[in-house]
Amino acid sequence: MDKVISALKLSGFQALTSFQKQVLPAIFSGRDLIAETKQAEGIVITFLLPLLTRQFQNKNSPSVLILTDSLSSVRRWENNYLLLKRNNIFKNTITILGSNNNPGNDLPDIHKKPSIIVGITSRIIDHIRRNNINLKNIDVLIIDVPETQGQTGFEQNVFYIASKLNRKTQIQIFINSITQIGELDTILYHPKTLLYTDREKMGIITKGDLTVDKEKLELRIKSIIQEIKENPDDLLEYRKIFKKNVPIFLRSYFASKLLMDSEGSSTGSMRKFPTGNMQTLFVSIGRRRKVHPRDLLKLFQKSLDIKSTEIGPIKVLDNYSFIELNEKLSKKAVKLMNGMEYRGRKISVDFAKKRT
Repeated sequence: MDKVISALKLSGFQALTSFQKQVLPAIFSGRDLIAETKQAEGIVITFLLPLLTRQFQNKNSPSVLILTDSLSSVRRWENNYLLLKRNNIFKNTITILGSNNNPGNDLPDIHKKPSIIVGITSRIIDHIRRNNINLKNIDVLIIDVPETQGQTGFEQNVFYIASKLNRKTQIQIFINSITQIGELDTILYHPKTLLYTDREKMGIITKGDLTVDKEKLELRIKSIIQEIKENPDDLLEYRKIFKKNVPIFLRSYFASKLLMDSEGSSTGSMRKFPTGNMQTLFVSIGRRRKVHPRDLLKLFQKSLDIKSTEIGPIKVLDNYSFIELNEKLSKKAVKLMNGMEYRGRKISVDFAKKRT
């Protein structure tokens, strides 16, 4: 990396920002990722640096497609690229699409086969339909999500473009706030979510409405490891079943899921449930939307301005969930929450039908 550091210094960059220190290792790992950029410094350089440094690793330049939502965003990418390239140390070529009204004017640049293409999603789709761009050759897709993506149709355009990629393409999503991710994370194959923070140490990791106490979780893991060391023979049969049924590349995810679920169930078991005349509500989101009982607990608490002790048992299934509230709160929930937007989509909250 000496050549990379030297090239950066010659381009005027003296030190990595906090955001770059957190995100760059994940980018270099080659895995799909989501990174929250709120209040971060050096964002675009973070996107470009791993692409430009491939030349120092004696590797072919990657074929990269960068999606933005406006001409001003495209220019921001171009200006940062020129900053890195001003000493002619980085040899990668970049093409900007969408700076004129005629897609045909882009063809001379596209035919030069640049290693990096930056474009507005609508212009990229135009070229895909004209067979000017072959996405099967794209190694890296970078998605620079606008803060108002729902108003621009940006998400729908990204889904269309992603559907044309091959499975080996690394997908990187950069977004101002992880709570705005909507459905975009569904296009990732093996996402690694990174959240930017201006604190030196991340004590709390947040994704959507999920909050994890990092310190508490680390203590829980150490406790489990100690229990395993003390009684390993008790787990032999479970271990055989685990190895037989869980693919090796999914085992860390599987263990993480069990840990997350156990944390949620232990939290729920400590919570006191209300008594009295309770009614069951139907909620039109479930596990497939990455919703857990604690997510619904927080959603109803915030929406109804109530304590967790006023909320009864919560049952989350694949596509929908059930939650119990007293009669008065049930009516209030249906009135206030039915049709509300949650994680980028409208949800239904209604009285559950009684079994016949």
